Amino acid sequence: MPFEPRNIGELIASLACDDPTAFAVEQDGHRHSRADIFEGATGLAQYFHDQGISHGAAIGLVPVNRLRCIQAMIALWSVDAAVLFLDPRQTGQELDTARMAAGLDAIYSDAPSMAKRTDVQIFPEPTACCDNRGSLSFSPGSEHRDALILSSSGTTGVPRFRRQSHTAILNGIATSNRILNINAPLPHISVGSLSFGAVLMHWIKLLIHGVPILSLPLLYRPIDLHNALSRVEFEAIGLPPVVIRDLLAFHKDRHLADGPVYPHIRRMGSVGGPIAPNDLVRAFQMLTPGVMNIYSMSGVGAVSVLEGSDILTKSKSVGKPLTGVTVRVEDDAGHPLPHGQVGHLVATADWMTDAQPVRTDDMGWIDADGYLFVAGRAGQVACRNAININLRDLEQDVKSLDWVRDCIAFALTNGHGPDDAIYLAIEARGSTDAMKSELKRAISPQRRPDKILISPSLARNASNKLSLRVLRAIAEGKEQRFVDF
Repeated sequence: MPFEPRNIGELIASLACDDPTAFAVEQDGHRHSRADIFEGATGLAQYFHDQGISHGAAIGLVPVNRLRCIQAMIALWSVDAAVLFLDPRQTGQELDTARMAAGLDAIYSDAPSMAKRTDVQIFPEPTACCDNRGSLSFSPGSEHRDALILSSSGTTGVPRFRRQSHTAILNGIATSNRILNINAPLPHISVGSLSFGAVLMHWIKLLIHGVPILSLPLLYRPIDLHNALSRVEFEAIGLPPVVIRDLLAFHKDRHLADGPVYPHIRRMGSVGGPIAPNDLVRAFQMLTPGVMNIYSMSGVGAVSVLEGSDILTKSKSVGKPLTGVTVRVEDDAGHPLPHGQVGHLVATADWMTDAQPVRTDDMGWIDADGYLFVAGRAGQVACRNAININLRDLEQDVKSLDWVRDCIAFALTNGHGPDDAIYLAIEARGSTDAMKSELKRAISPQRRPDKILISPSLARNASNKLSLRVLRAIAEGKEQRFVDF
C-alpha cells in the first residue's frame, strides 16, 4: 500500500499510539511492545539533543544490540539527523574511511567495547535516559529531509554512499511491495547486520506495518536459527546463501521423504549474493517450498525472483524479470544480443519516473523461455593460454563439495607472463593436504587455481558475502597465506 509523505518515525509513533501494547519485537528472550520501542526512542532523543545533534547532522550508528540502535535511529530522526549504520566487525580504519566518505559528524554505538575503536561514543542504556522522557515530535517538512545514508556492499572496492529522504524510502517500500506482489509483510525472523540495506529496510518495513519481528543476535549458532524457524508464529525470513547452506548441513541426515522442516515458513528469501543451484533445489525440497532466490541490481532494486516449481526446472536461472523491470543483454559496444548469447546485463526499472537503463558488471543471458541467467561478473573472467575461464564456474565446482562452507575465486595479473594468476579462497575446516586432493578431483583441469587459501573463517562484509577486497589485499601482500595448488 502507498504511504502518505511523513517522517518514518512519525508513522511508527502513530502505531504506538493506536495500540501501545501490541507485540512489536522479541530479542534476547524479551518481548517489547510498540510503546516500549517508542519510549526508548524518546529517552534517546533527549540524549542526542543534549549532545548538540540537530537538523542536517549525519550520524553513524554501530549496532550490537539491534533493537537499541533502531530506537536510536528513530530518536535521531526526531532531531532531523540522517543515519548511517556501520558494521561492528569493521576495523577502526574502515570506520574512519566511512566517516570521511559519508560526511559523518559523529559515530555512536550501544556497546561499551566499541569505545576502544577510533572515536566512537557510547549512548546510554534506557535507565539512564528515563529522567528526561517527554513526548517525541517530528518537525513539519522533515519527510523531505535525509533519513538514511545507505552504503554499497564494498565487495570489490571501497563502499559508495547515497542519501535517501523519508519520502523516497516510503516510496521505495511501496514499490517493492507492488513489484514483488507482497500485499502485507509476514511476521518476520530478522538476522544479519543493520548495515546491510536489505536487513535495515526489512526492519523499517515491518515497523511501519506493525508486523512482529523476532530479532536474532549478530552471532548465532545453527541450532539458534533452527529454533527460531521452528516457531510457527513467524512465517518469513531473509537469509544469505551461506546461511541457507549451513541450515542444509544442519539437517544433512534428514530424508526428503520426511517433507520440509519448516512448512509454515511461507517466504525464505535468499539475499545478498548468488546461491548455488543445488542448494536452492535442496532448500525447496528439505527446508520450505517458500524458498526463493531474489536477484537485485544496484540502482534498480529487485530484478527477478525464482520461486515455486520453477526452482526444480530452472534452478540455474534467477527467474523471469519482474513486471515493471526490463532486462536486455548487450555486447561490449552496447548492441543487443539475441536469446542464449552471453553479454552485459542492462536493466531498467520502468516503474521509476524518467528511468534510465543501468548497466552493471554482471554478465548473463536470457533463454528462449524468458528466464534470466547470470554467468558472473565481467571481473570474474581470467585468461589462461589465451582461453577465458569463468571463475564463477570454478566456484560452483568447489561448492558442490559438502565440506565446503563457502568460496570465492579471483584473478590477479601475473607479472611473469600474459596469463592471469587464479586465486581460490575456501571457507572450510580440515586438513589442507586432504582437502587439496579432493579439490583436484572436483575441479576440471582447465579451471584449477594457481594459489589456494583454506581457512575455517574468512573476512566477510555486512551482507555476509566473502570480502573480495580483503582477500585480494591478502593475495597482494607480503604475508604468504595463499599457497601453491
